[in-house]
Amino acid sequence: MFNDETLYQAILSADEKNQIGYARFLCERYLKNHPNHAPTLVIYACNLISLSQYSEAEAALDRAEPITPKDKLPFVIAQRGHLLVAKGDFVGAERIFMKAHELDPDDATFLIYAGSSASQNGDIERAETLARQATNCAKGCLDEAWYNLGGYLVSKKMYGEAAECYRQALLIDPEYEIAI
Repeated sequence: MFNDETLYQAILSADEKNQIGYARFLCERYLKNHPNHAPTLVIYACNLISLSQYSEAEAALDRAEPITPKDKLPFVIAQRGHLLVAKGDFVGAERIFMKAHELDPDDATFLIYAGSSASQNGDIERAETLARQATNCAKGCLDEAWYNLGGYLVSKKMYGEAAECYRQALLIDPEYEIAI
């Protein structure tokens, strides 16, 4: 039998291993005793999104958002963007990711997500603009920002500039397999 701490650690482990159904089950067990535990609500929502349980995921995010510390709020808001992506609403997702970016403008993560949404919506120009903006951020996955920018440039047949973006990604992370 799990105590609270081992149950929470099991949730984190299952989530890290992408064991979606098991993580969902564990989250539901944990939330019975801790219905307002924001980190578990967010993990639960992510797993529900993966299972196409969109209304339940939205309800979990609705519960998590008002109780999330301000410094973590952009990540909760970003999950709403991922929910919209899963539903095919790329314009709405980009808007939500930009809202998360406004709360943490130094982090490239939310611009990367917004650029991906713009790309999925067919707006490569917007995706490129967002990726360029992301490469100038102070923190976040800057290697991914450069990599994505390279991809957007490839789609525009700007191969030389794209290659330079991939080199920049590899300068940040020489082991970045997909950039190699």
